[in-house]
Amino acid sequence: MQHQRSSSVLLCIETSGSLCGVALADAASHTLLADISFSEPFLHDRLLAEAVQSLMTMTAVTFDAIAAVAVSAGPGSFTGLRIGAAFAKALCFDNSPQLLPIPTPEAYALSALPSARILGKNRICVGIPSHKNLVYLQYFMVNGSANDSLEVNSEGPVQLVEEGSVDIQANTLYAGTAFAHSPKFPTLPELFRCTPAMIAKAAFRRFSEQALVLSEDFVPHYSQEFVPKTIVVH
Repeated sequence: MQHQRSSSVLLCIETSGSLCGVALADAASHTLLADISFSEPFLHDRLLAEAVQSLMTMTAVTFDAIAAVAVSAGPGSFTGLRIGAAFAKALCFDNSPQLLPIPTPEAYALSALPSARILGKNRICVGIPSHKNLVYLQYFMVNGSANDSLEVNSEGPVQLVEEGSVDIQANTLYAGTAFAHSPKFPTLPELFRCTPAMIAKAAFRRFSEQALVLSEDFVPHYSQEFVPKTIVVH
């Protein structure tokens, strides 16, 4: 059973990459209240709870005031997503607050939208590294006027492709960690990795659409399933 809260405050969690971060945001005013991030890889399990506690203390926001927990849903780091999902599900175990999954490529695309318009790009390509030379790729179309800051829509689902197969297109702005070390792709440093502020921006739209799920039903977007190797003994 889901319980409605009158508040519009969102707790936003990002653990899909090397950065571990949390933010508090007001969905009613589309305002970022505060955020904390750590750029220490492989420490998400130790830092996440501490970051949330520090954020709540810093802002004097009580847990009862949180309407929903918005969590980065991937694709991304398997371990990072697992930690973020487990933490969010624990906070929302009785569905009060409610759980709001945020597709990580959508968070990138919405944050890249203003820059795409300034640079005259009508598409955004988000790339998130997988394993070996593979990358999660998703394209978004820039729609609407300059005053319609949330108007960006995916052209299709996330694909897993070889890194070398990604084409450079003049009408496209590239975002995501996959392009951080590839100067040939038109991109910007602030779009190299996902942040809790990016999750908050996507959460505003998802919360207005009431795209909430039961905590027990939430599974991060593991585009590449883990397949154990089989050793055949003769």
